[in-house]
Order: sequence, then structure tokens, then C-alpha cells
Amino acid sequence: MYTMEELIGFVNGSVNRRKILEILQSKGPTESQRIAKIARLIPSATAKILEELEANGLVQQNGAKTELTEEGKVIIDLTRAL
Repeated sequence: MYTMEELIGFVNGSVNRRKILEILQSKGPTESQRIAKIARLIPSATAKILEELEANGLVQQNGAKTELTEEGKVIIDLTRAL
């Protein structure tokens, strides 16, 4: 498990990771195809980023949609505060 500082660095290390978390924060649970469209990313890149975010405990699958975990909500709030 990573520390908060490491997770913030992980998110801030990629514009697209942060963008996807911000989309989920504003839109709520969202299908990956819609996330890709809003973020203007190709679906395969979006899927890879979502896998990374899920492996780090920041998002979770809820049926066909992806949503922020409680930790993901905290991390995106902290990254916005920086």
C-alpha cells in the first residue's frame, strides 16, 4: 500500500490520470467509453489508466461503470489543493 504522498505523486505524474479522476469526481460513476470521450483519449489508453488507478485503490468497477473509491475522493481533493 502506498502513502498519501506517493498516491498524490502517482496522480500528479500523469495529466491523464488526474483528468480521469476529475471526470469521475464531477460526473460520478461513468462508463469507460464515456470517460475516454470526455478526456479525449483513445479507449485502450483509458482502459490502461483505469486499470492503474484501480490497482492503486483510487477507482473501482461498479457494473459497467467506474467510480471513485473513498481514497480516490480524498486524493483528488488533495491534488486540487496543491
